[in-house]
Amino acid sequence: MPRDRETQRRLFAKPRHITMMASHARNALRVRPDQVPRLAVILYGMGFRDPFFQEWRVGQRFGLSRPLRDMLEWHIRGFADGTLDSEVEISRLSFQHLLSRPGSYYSPLIGILRRHGIPFRYGNRIPPDASYVYLREPIGRTIPVRVPSFILPGF
Repeated sequence: MPRDRETQRRLFAKPRHITMMASHARNALRVRPDQVPRLAVILYGMGFRDPFFQEWRVGQRFGLSRPLRDMLEWHIRGFADGTLDSEVEISRLSFQHLLSRPGSYYSPLIGILRRHGIPFRYGNRIPPDASYVYLREPIGRTIPVRVPSFILPGF
């Protein structure tokens, strides 16, 4: 459960104009909007945390991340309309985070939803999970970093 009041307020606040809110661009996975706070609490219990810096998108209720292995971080966003976004990226602890692009990482999130009995549906097609995320070096080289495959239950 998030400890600071601002995070709790953001998670549990009722959106005022949900019909006016734009849906998330990827729109791949959706839960009922009332399940978004529950999912956030589950993710906090699994070691996800609210990162200090992150890009907030329209309608976003939470954005939580968790280190995977090596230099990778798993990032899940939940939106007021029930849309979920899941990606793997170079860790924020590395300055190359700013230069690299995240990859899709939905299979583990689907596993979490199933494990906790949260009903979901597919919006558009689910993009395949990334096999690699590419680390860009300042000198222009790109290094592939292998993304772990589906890693539930204990991570």
